Amino acid sequence: MHRWLIALSVLLVAAANLAAPRAWAGDAPIGHIGDTLRVDTGTYIADVTVSSVAPCDPPPGFGYTRSGVPIKSFPGSTPNRADVTIRAIRVPNPFIMATEFAFDGVTPFADAYTPRATDAPDALDNVLVNAPNGAIVRGGVYWDAYRDPVSTVVLLDKKTGTHLAQWNL
Repeated sequence: MHRWLIALSVLLVAAANLAAPRAWAGDAPIGHIGDTLRVDTGTYIADVTVSSVAPCDPPPGFGYTRSGVPIKSFPGSTPNRADVTIRAIRVPNPFIMATEFAFDGVTPFADAYTPRATDAPDALDNVLVNAPNGAIVRGGVYWDAYRDPVSTVVLLDKKTGTHLAQWNL
């Protein structure tokens, strides 16, 4: 009976490790704002640059913001915008990066903001849908920074959660 329980627990731990995606940086490039980092997933290759992160006015279609809300925990609530430039080196189709790139904004206290969809004509999601080989696209990524300002921009794969690149302010 004892051996059977040990074998079952080993099997369950092994199955859990196979099913859960691993979220680790591994060989992902890490740089500072303004650095161009090469993202190579095996399927596509792109040079990505995050040139600035700053507070901004809410873009069209941003929706609800917490600015002006008299809650003590949200004193500096404001939308933040990151300027991103992507050069597609090798992509199998022009829209692959639009379906797989997610730029998260992370605060010094490890709060992570996911990008918000907007109707802004320069939003990165809008301009990244047609990026064939050799194309250079520029756009903005918008977050609702409701607690602390963004100090790190992390590029993740939307489907797997894999850490692809990181820029520190």
